[in-house]
Amino acid sequence: MKRRSGSGPGRGGLSLLATWASLALATACSSETTGGLPPLLTANGSTPPPVAVAPTISPNLTPITFRPGPDFAPITPPPIQPDLPDPPSLRPAGEFNLLLSTPANPAVIPPVGSAFVTVTLRGLLVPGVIASVELQFFNISRGTDITGIFLPTAIEQFRNTLIGRGNSYADRTDGITLTNGFTFPADLVAYNANVFAGERVLVILVIRDSFGQALRLEARAQAT
Repeated sequence: MKRRSGSGPGRGGLSLLATWASLALATACSSETTGGLPPLLTANGSTPPPVAVAPTISPNLTPITFRPGPDFAPITPPPIQPDLPDPPSLRPAGEFNLLLSTPANPAVIPPVGSAFVTVTLRGLLVPGVIASVELQFFNISRGTDITGIFLPTAIEQFRNTLIGRGNSYADRTDGITLTNGFTFPADLVAYNANVFAGERVLVILVIRDSFGQALRLEARAQAT
């Protein structure tokens, strides 16, 4: 008969060792797989701080005010300046003179006897055509305007003689010339009252062309 006392404890010892090995392996796996995770609770058992949450932005309910648009007012361009002709001028050889005369036996121009004032004009160039004529007489010794002593019809005739001239072939080449000048009769009584011998008389002639360009001419003479 064989002895069985040794075999029983042997199988029981192996089973115990196997159980311890399984526990050790489970403990090792548990420490490896959970060692990198944060604890759910802190060491003292309190709740961890809350995670920050982005604030909620409330909508802007302020009404939008639109800026008024720019005022694009229409801009009027300046007028186109035409290519102007040469302004009125007196040729270098031209002249503008004044002659006063009181004849011993004055001619009678009804209803009065007359003195005479003669204006000489030669070589006037006005390519833009004469549009207006202004004529004035002054007694510069007294500082008075004596245009009114001359017959108005004579002054008007002088204007009409010049207005519209300047663009003809002769006017463009030789200039406007009043042959023998132009004589203005004056009321003899008014002349003698406003012009004494030795006093100086000034005549001013302003020629303006159709483009607004002007020429001012002056002449002086001494009364005898």
